[in-house]
Amino acid sequence: MAAGIPIFMSTITIFFLLLSSRTVKSQIPPPINEFCKTADEKVLCTSMVKGAKTWHDAVFNAIQSSLATADQLEKMLPKIEPELIRLPLISRKSTVESCKDNFDSAVDDLKEALDFLEANDKGSLNIHLSAVSVTDCIDSFEQFKTPFPSGIDKVVKQLDMQISVCLAVSQQI
Repeated sequence: MAAGIPIFMSTITIFFLLLSSRTVKSQIPPPINEFCKTADEKVLCTSMVKGAKTWHDAVFNAIQSSLATADQLEKMLPKIEPELIRLPLISRKSTVESCKDNFDSAVDDLKEALDFLEANDKGSLNIHLSAVSVTDCIDSFEQFKTPFPSGIDKVVKQLDMQISVCLAVSQQI
């Protein structure tokens, strides 16, 4: 029985060594993509550009990633009105309309940015990326002293960070 204890202890030691080596490896951030050097959110940027080797591909991938988030935001529009139930009908409708316009414009501006990327029109590309904003929607909630829906606010923050990444990547050249 005493011979089994060293084997048991060795097995436990090996288990913890393997576990700790996995933990250390998972804490090492991935290498930063060359097009993400100026981005504030370098890890997010690296994930958005998806290993791109050219400026065009990096910008394209970053915009596509942002477009997916903007599409997600559009799909969340029905969650807005229930948050405004205490407001008069006219205020609810104007706030929802403001958010709808912002969400739609974000998608449209990102699609147009892709078109300008393909046309190699960097000025118009950056103008459309800079135009992506949902601040009117947020301002409408603040105007009526109503908290912005928590699930939606996270997606809005994500989109803001992604647009910042798109601009950083698009201005590399």
